[in-house]
Amino acid sequence: MQVIQAAVTNRLVFETSPKQLFVYKRVTARCTHLTLPPLELRMTAVTRSTAPTRTASATPSSGGVGSALDSIGFTRAQFWVLMLILAGEFFDTLEQNSIGAMATNIKASLAIGDVQLSTINTATVLGGLVGRFLAGWLADKYGRRFSLGLNLLVYTLGGLLSAVSFNFDMLLVSRFIVGIGVGGEFMIGIAMLSEMVATKYRGGLIATINVGAGGIGNFISYGLFLLLLGPLAAPLGGDDHVWRWTFVILAIPALFVVLYRRKLPETPRWLLSKGRVDEANRSLAVLASNTLTPPADAAPPVRLTPADLPPVALHSSPAAVFHKLVLRRTIAIGVASWMAFGVQVTLNFLMPTLLVERGYTVSQSLIYTMIMNIGSLLGCTAAALLANRVGRRPLIAVAGILGCLTALAFAAFGNDTAAILVLGALFQFFTMLTNTTLAAWTAEVYPTAIRASGASIVNGIGNIAGAVMPFAAIALYGSWAFAGVFGLAAVMYAVLVVASRFAPETRGRSLEDVNENALSTTTA
Repeated sequence: MQVIQAAVTNRLVFETSPKQLFVYKRVTARCTHLTLPPLELRMTAVTRSTAPTRTASATPSSGGVGSALDSIGFTRAQFWVLMLILAGEFFDTLEQNSIGAMATNIKASLAIGDVQLSTINTATVLGGLVGRFLAGWLADKYGRRFSLGLNLLVYTLGGLLSAVSFNFDMLLVSRFIVGIGVGGEFMIGIAMLSEMVATKYRGGLIATINVGAGGIGNFISYGLFLLLLGPLAAPLGGDDHVWRWTFVILAIPALFVVLYRRKLPETPRWLLSKGRVDEANRSLAVLASNTLTPPADAAPPVRLTPADLPPVALHSSPAAVFHKLVLRRTIAIGVASWMAFGVQVTLNFLMPTLLVERGYTVSQSLIYTMIMNIGSLLGCTAAALLANRVGRRPLIAVAGILGCLTALAFAAFGNDTAAILVLGALFQFFTMLTNTTLAAWTAEVYPTAIRASGASIVNGIGNIAGAVMPFAAIALYGSWAFAGVFGLAAVMYAVLVVASRFAPETRGRSLEDVNENALSTTTA
């Protein structure tokens, strides 16, 4: 190793391989009687903090932040972190389904057609794309907690603006704003949770978010819309105004979630990636407790030191997501996201409208869509139960293949109500089993420094699919009805299965083992 700079007394900058740096840190971690300066790679500008003062109640770390979190298990504080993240995801799900559920009312009230309605959906999806990229960058640069709070606030303001929209253009702009807030919420929440829990609980807990949001959220949303657009429509102003009050009803509770989220701690992994060791130890102390506001002198069960800093220090830039070290992961998960989320967004958006155009009433279409979303709830639940038992790759492969076969069956036999309900619920089951597993996987395959950007970008690729695929589905429906729509879904699932084979397996492995440690060996 060659010394190229010694700018400050407590930091040496070396031109070295990540493997050499990794070995050095392992040595300094064992030789606690030596006073050696922490190192920094030339590729980064992160300043490392000095070691915190040890207390009798904390044990020095011997395995890094992953081992520290593994020693905590699952506490009441982590439970409340999960609940606050899940609450925001739940309202996002309601918001995403709202336009599709209220399509008939909005079209009649604003005198617009199917193409303009699809344009509103596209504006929301494109806003989500902007929101994902922006939220990922903010989360990597300023912290997960900051970005998560901002996302839900933007979404709430956009929802209130939608409620007072007096024409198509205003509604289009308001839905773009909603998309910005919704876009960053999901993946930042998942990335945040993945950095705050033990390895053995990580997959199941991340999947639990989608149980509450994608599963229960999808199921409850259509029940709520059925109530608001049915029995409560007249008290809320009739068909011309009920959709406006629905946007208000969705936005107000989210404001309370924004306020409560102020109690969330920052993740210890992100703090450690920035060299803020003392704050990382404080975060561990919070997560190890039974409350989000423990005493100021609470100590973590395992105390981190500068020797626990990541062996590969990456610059927190969205461009790093396309670095050669992680490019294969980005391509594999990105293609899988396009296929999986493109199918999900398209069908959730179009299903009520497609049912109405086949002769069902609005109420019937919402009831049938709600019944089909029982499959979504069961699919998310299955993903949560299987996450810690089955690897990500085999689970995605099996779910994708069965989803493909179910889509083909729907295309061939979805001609009557019973077949539509059964095959629709079965298809939703495999859709949410696939998407829930894929979402958890996405948050696991990037180093901490770029985890939020990486997860947001590849999920944003799926967001783009959600913007363009409804147009393709509408065109296919015009020519081949349900057969065209679900035939397209079958092809997309086949591609998803192939793409998933090129991403690393993460089940039972710490995030450091999958990312920083593995990449340091690759570059040696």
